[in-house]
Amino acid sequence: MATELNIVCVAVGQPSLLGTKPNGEKVYSSIVKEPVRQDEILLTWTNLAGDQQVQTTPKVDGRQVHGGNEKAVYVYPAEHYLAWNAECKSSLSPPDFGENLSITGITEDDVHIGDRWLWGGTVLEVSVPRQPCFKLGMHLGTEYIRAMWDFGRCGWYVRVVDGPGVVPTHGAITVVHRATDAPTVTEVLRVKERKNRV
Repeated sequence: MATELNIVCVAVGQPSLLGTKPNGEKVYSSIVKEPVRQDEILLTWTNLAGDQQVQTTPKVDGRQVHGGNEKAVYVYPAEHYLAWNAECKSSLSPPDFGENLSITGITEDDVHIGDRWLWGGTVLEVSVPRQPCFKLGMHLGTEYIRAMWDFGRCGWYVRVVDGPGVVPTHGAITVVHRATDAPTVTEVLRVKERKNRV
């Protein structure tokens, strides 16, 4: 695995109307994001400046669906776009999966829960895989929900453990600690998938 990860895109989004459910209920989401044009952006304990999540109410177990301390930044490997476009005959590009941070140099098979990265002067820690939800289906097409589970191209969230601070939108992120005794993002995703199918 690379010790430096290349930043492809940093993106933020605001809530917008994504679509309507069959019962007429309107669905809002921040999955549609725009690349950040400035050279730096503020990263707080819970998100990037200018990024706002819609569904932040904690679940029964206390974890938030989106955002919060455990899901401050959603990371997605930019390499996946080549595979998606070849298989689905699409023309997707970062940040079409709703990620805040598109990078190269690492995938779900390589990154462990608890890995730490240095982004500018801020330290990030890998927390949990992203689980595809119906909003992804509304945004890109329902076929992507099952495919994301099948191929494991889910991306993952990171928490801020040392910060907050201003981070660059170009350049490299340095891997400063690998939690090799912890499961990979892929391994955790497969456990969650089995639970969801029960």
